Amino acid sequence: MDTTPASGIVNKNTYLGIFLVALSTLMYEILLTRIFSVTMGYHFAFMAVSLAMFGMTVGAIIVYLFPKKFPQEHLHKIIARQALYFSIATLVSFLLHLFIPFIHGMSITGMAVTIFTYSEISVPFVFSGICISLLLTRFPLQVNKLYASDLIGASLGCILVVLVLNTSGGPTGVFIAALFSSLAALFFLRNSLNSTGFKKGIIVYSIVLAVFSVFHTVLVQDHNPLLRLFWIRGEWADKPLYEKWNSFSRVSIDGDSTEYKTPFGWGLSNKYDRQRKIRQLMLNIDAHSTTVLSHFNGDTSELFHLKYDVSNLAQYLRPNGDVLIIGSGAGRDVLSSLAFGQKSILGIEINRDMISAINGDFGGFTGHLDKYPNVEFVGDEARSYIQRMDSTRKFDIIQVSVIDNWSAAASGAFVLTENALYTVETWKLLFSRLKPDGILTVTRFYRAKPVEHYRLMNICSDALNQSGITDIRSHVMLIKCQQQERIEDRSGTGTLLISKSPFTASDINMVDSLSKTFEFEGIVTPKEIKDSTFTLLTSSSDERSKFNSTFPVNIKSPTDDKPFFFHYLNFSDLFRLQFWQEWDMAFNAKAIFILLTLAGTMTGLSFLCIVIPLKITSKKVNLKGTLPYFLFFSAIGLGFMLIEISQIQRLNIFLGHPTYSLAAALFTMLLSSGIGSYFSGAAKPDIYRSSLIRFVILIFVLLLFGFITPSIIIAFREYSTAIRLLVSVLILFPMGLFLGMAFPIGMKLASKRSEGAITPWLWGINGVMSVLATVISIIIAMNYGISASYWSGAACYLLAIIAFLSIRKITK
Repeated sequence: MDTTPASGIVNKNTYLGIFLVALSTLMYEILLTRIFSVTMGYHFAFMAVSLAMFGMTVGAIIVYLFPKKFPQEHLHKIIARQALYFSIATLVSFLLHLFIPFIHGMSITGMAVTIFTYSEISVPFVFSGICISLLLTRFPLQVNKLYASDLIGASLGCILVVLVLNTSGGPTGVFIAALFSSLAALFFLRNSLNSTGFKKGIIVYSIVLAVFSVFHTVLVQDHNPLLRLFWIRGEWADKPLYEKWNSFSRVSIDGDSTEYKTPFGWGLSNKYDRQRKIRQLMLNIDAHSTTVLSHFNGDTSELFHLKYDVSNLAQYLRPNGDVLIIGSGAGRDVLSSLAFGQKSILGIEINRDMISAINGDFGGFTGHLDKYPNVEFVGDEARSYIQRMDSTRKFDIIQVSVIDNWSAAASGAFVLTENALYTVETWKLLFSRLKPDGILTVTRFYRAKPVEHYRLMNICSDALNQSGITDIRSHVMLIKCQQQERIEDRSGTGTLLISKSPFTASDINMVDSLSKTFEFEGIVTPKEIKDSTFTLLTSSSDERSKFNSTFPVNIKSPTDDKPFFFHYLNFSDLFRLQFWQEWDMAFNAKAIFILLTLAGTMTGLSFLCIVIPLKITSKKVNLKGTLPYFLFFSAIGLGFMLIEISQIQRLNIFLGHPTYSLAAALFTMLLSSGIGSYFSGAAKPDIYRSSLIRFVILIFVLLLFGFITPSIIIAFREYSTAIRLLVSVLILFPMGLFLGMAFPIGMKLASKRSEGAITPWLWGINGVMSVLATVISIIIAMNYGISASYWSGAACYLLAIIAFLSIRKITK
């Protein structure tokens, strides 16, 4: 007989088991966000986290409702089965998603497919939830150590999934995640006797997974995988010429390298002869954002079309200069600078895989741009790199061409897509890196209602004002190209030119001449302004502030605390159909709709997860006096996620790279919380006194962190990435240490009531509130700023302490 679990004792096999289950769970959850970004869209990627947490909550509620299905005397064998089911269900659900096209919409078919996809993706996490719930609720004496193993496993999963995506890709990563949960089943079985046959089966299954993972990783490295994404947004996807995954994108290259086509361009003049074609390939990021690889053999006559593009006007104004390109992508802007004969060209690209693709695998096609002595590529986030750059290095042109399209923002995935490029603080930095007569040129799509350019002009005016420049109009020009290929979707291309010194008469005359030659339209020049809105946006700061406050949509300048450049509507505008159609805000309305729908759905599911279990068990379990427990676990579930997500958003700006922010915030918070759980004192006899001391220290740490962190970030923002990562870890670690103590303390207290009958339900409540917090945090940050989201989380922990004091009172 398996006597270990019956005695309530756990050993190293149990700790290793829960460690691996948590690691596998977080890996699969993050992998789904990356895979869904391609196959379904960014908003469904955002929902993958909620689906995972909800599935685990369902698992916890199953444990609460059917305790007799999980007898203590066979518990380790049961947990081993759940870990194995989690592994198998992970593979089955993923393969179903891989081979069944996702069709969404208001049709019956679309709704049916959506419901099916959500349901089958949630199933693996139900088994994970059952496994972890049993471990955290059936062994109250070791709950602090078990929870510590759970969090530490999850923290290492954050790091491991980055390595797996970079080396093995998304589909292979799913098999590796399934391997870890099968290994967890083996460790659990080591505590169970008479399971030899079961154990041998799991060993064989694990070996098969390991062999396939290694074999398929080799195929991925050769760009010839067996498993790939066959359906992308409901349409069959042919095998790309090139595919490379990393922790924040999937880069693919498609096309025929021998075929001649009309040049791809952001704002190609209608005067360009469309019969003059070139060879080019298309590079896609997550199947949403597109740029182009142009063929180049060293002959700049091949690049003739680039001189017809509105995005390159600054190249005419500042020839033979030093150029900085932000978001060099597939090299198009680098080619533009070569075509204009610029002296030096520095291209900064956050996605190193794109640099590797154009200069490595496709270097023969693109001309090995990195081999040119006047061209330099840097794989880094632009703001972060520029802050660390030698301050004496200045540029004649800083070029930003259609960076960060709004496809991700249109989905509501704000936490992972927003960055600090379009904020007042960043533009001040860019101005400081210009030579005295240098030009910042920013190109974006110009719509019938050009709200993006209204906001860009606000950023420009605020940044110039804060840099000591008040005569805005003499420093800016806005030139529009209505490309014939974009007439139907009512979008042109607008290039904003901002000079550090006033534009000279020669500059103005040259832009006028080029506009006439290429049939561009001058919207804003020092001579005239054709849109009265821009007249007010280039006026004094007081006039601009009054105008912005009464403008129908939000066009105020984004800041580091509210970096949501693509968010223009108020939440109340969602129900004003005619209004957001008039302002061409369908993409923003969709984002708000998804967020509010998700918030409403999670609120409804939270209500069901609370009410249904209570209704079913009200006659079996004495629920009198459980309200403080409910408030405690709800508060720490909400609070932890509000704080965690706000720090991911804040570190996106400080560290300048989504991988770094996720690794620093998630890894540090989970690891330190795991260590905090271990030292929570939940096993001590006098739990109330020691816990109260810990909670008081927690509130002090949260207050201290909230007040001093902004100053620390400012002080270290120009240091190297390694130093900034270290600073991030050091400021997050103490907070995570004390945040991790709350859950095991609560579980220990709850286990004393009704022999722990309500602990699975409370664990489920904690989980579902964490799901709800992922949405609430974004809504708060969008409306009130990242700091407000953080302080909301801190307030939740204050509520948890009040609930703790109430528990202490009723149990004395």
